[in-house]
Amino acid sequence: MSAERLLQSGVLPSGRGPVNDLAVVEVDGRALVVCADSRNDVWTWDVREDEWTARALEDLREYDDEGADEEEDEDDAIAPHLYPDFMFVGAEAVGGRVVLATGGHHQGPALWDLMSGELISGVILSHGGVHALDTTVLGGRLALIAGSSAPDHFEWDPSSPEWIDERCRELPGHSDDMGDIAVARVGERVLVASVCGEEVLVTDLERGERLHTMVGAGLFRAVALSETIVAAANDGGVLWRWSLADARPIGDPINAHETEILAMDATVTGGRALAVTGDDHGTARIWDLIPGVQLGGSLTGHEGRITAVTMTEIQERPVVLTAGQDGVVRVWDLAF
Repeated sequence: MSAERLLQSGVLPSGRGPVNDLAVVEVDGRALVVCADSRNDVWTWDVREDEWTARALEDLREYDDEGADEEEDEDDAIAPHLYPDFMFVGAEAVGGRVVLATGGHHQGPALWDLMSGELISGVILSHGGVHALDTTVLGGRLALIAGSSAPDHFEWDPSSPEWIDERCRELPGHSDDMGDIAVARVGERVLVASVCGEEVLVTDLERGERLHTMVGAGLFRAVALSETIVAAANDGGVLWRWSLADARPIGDPINAHETEILAMDATVTGGRALAVTGDDHGTARIWDLIPGVQLGGSLTGHEGRITAVTMTEIQERPVVLTAGQDGVVRVWDLAF
């Protein structure tokens, strides 16, 4: 079943796994997969043409040198949290540009022009770094939600050269130690879900209003939102589900994997709420969330852990993308 669903595979030309994170953005009618590797190089993969392109980004260290205090010692001029650390990436087409968002354990949130490599946002300083990141577009502005020294929501307007200070605000109720974050448009609202410890929090992004707090068991590592369901996975391989409308549990928790679930995404396709989970041993599985059953066989083939998954459409075909420690990105058929 795994081989039957595999549509395409791409390998980082650098040969340097793992893929830390990936995002998908549409450019000129084509799906462009954006990947960051273990050496903080950024690549794009044109799936239709099977073409990889290295994206040279402006060096953050040069940016920090220019902004350093002249009285500081040379050794202290470059703050550790400003070095390129692309543990997390997001990508959006906004204002006629393809904008790349990055962040990592040693770097605060930043925005780049993916095609030119220009650092367009500056860097929001965060001594704690970033440990969760997601993006969306609101009213023609890019919104970046990050778990850092505080759980923050930043907005960038294409007409402004920098972040808009008055549009940088803390997410209400979310922990600064969030393990994962997911953003989804549900009807006319943009919702944010995050996990911290045994809790799952859901907020209306534009209103700044916390909607739900759900409690599970174990340490939650991944969270996903669809139009009707919030799902979270813990370090014991257990998948929890709640109704987005009233936060009530949906069925019993599912023993989804034999090992830790590291990545998850959710969507609604064909009238069903689906999720994909990827684990520490290189196995991904697709779930029908309402009945709580696995669809088809496990998606196998990655060597080592799966580091990122996403559900999207490529050429109007619903697909799952998985990326792993082996530096391979795989595209799987999501049609059942």
